[in-house]
Amino acid sequence: MGSEEKELAAAMRTSASGLVPPTGLVAGGIARGRRMKLVRRLQVGASAAAVLAVAGTTVLAVSGGDDGGDRHVTGPAGITTEIPAPPTAAAPKARPTLSAPTGLVPVLPPVLLQNLLQRVPQGLVRSGVTGSDVTDKTSAGVHSAGASVSLVLDDSSGPTLFSVSVRQDAEKSDEVHCPPQDGSTKATCTDRRTGNGTQVVERQDWVYPASPDTPENRADGKAGPSGKGPKEWSVRVERPDGVVIEIREITSREEKGPISRETPIFQMDTLRGFALDPVWKVWIPPEVNKIADSSLPVFVRTSSSGAKYEPQPPANTPSGPTGGGTTAGPPTEPFAGTWSEYTRGTVPGSATPSTSTPTSGRRD
Repeated sequence: MGSEEKELAAAMRTSASGLVPPTGLVAGGIARGRRMKLVRRLQVGASAAAVLAVAGTTVLAVSGGDDGGDRHVTGPAGITTEIPAPPTAAAPKARPTLSAPTGLVPVLPPVLLQNLLQRVPQGLVRSGVTGSDVTDKTSAGVHSAGASVSLVLDDSSGPTLFSVSVRQDAEKSDEVHCPPQDGSTKATCTDRRTGNGTQVVERQDWVYPASPDTPENRADGKAGPSGKGPKEWSVRVERPDGVVIEIREITSREEKGPISRETPIFQMDTLRGFALDPVWKVWIPPEVNKIADSSLPVFVRTSSSGAKYEPQPPANTPSGPTGGGTTAGPPTEPFAGTWSEYTRGTVPGSATPSTSTPTSGRRD
């Protein structure tokens, strides 16, 4: 700094040292400065508290409350907020089970076949036997029990596919009733109850059921008033204990096969007699299954669970008496002259009607 500049700075300091600032102005400036610093500090503190509160809530919401209870969040000034826990998924509903009678087991297809053969008339050619074990059992128990069997019965007018099913379900299903009867189709149906509460539904229809002749049904490709395919007659019986027996016959060798005759072999009153027969049971002694399986060897199990059966040619040996003085089924070979040409997956092209069908319990 030059000499002139130094002299100027000294003169200014000397002049300023004699000035006295107003007292109010100084005090006001100091007060404003302190207020501004306080406001800045409060703003910074509030922002930090808000950030911490949000962060704390987020952490608690994600990681807290593993026991399924409500979550608690503590914010500034000790304020606690309760956040409800999310709803827990409901446990799957347990399937109901049947109460199996002591010492009894579900019926198997050979028993149904044995009972059926004792009740059909003589002189009918029998072929194409199949059966199914429909029992549904898990570690929790038996959810449904039963079996079904079908075979082709043939007389001079052509074959009829005839089937019997017996079933009981732990879970009550919807009741089966006749469709509205308004005269718009040629199918018939009756629904009645016997004195003990047994429901009997009888239907005469077609495999492709008859339907009213309406634009909607025609657009949907329904069968029309006269139905389509083979005729199907059936009787469904539901007993008060929930056991359902269904007898069906179709005018064909197969359910949806070519039509083989004008009407099924049996009339509706005969079908009703079959269905109401007390011989059809869901629960039987285990030895009855074993006896029927050994005396009528027309089935072979095709799965380890025994749930599916397929036909096989029976041995050409008569079924004899069993232990305990009980005769298992028919006393003579029931398929003599009928099953000699049978092989799995084919139907005999011709056979002579068997005359060795048992007459015990026969219903003409």
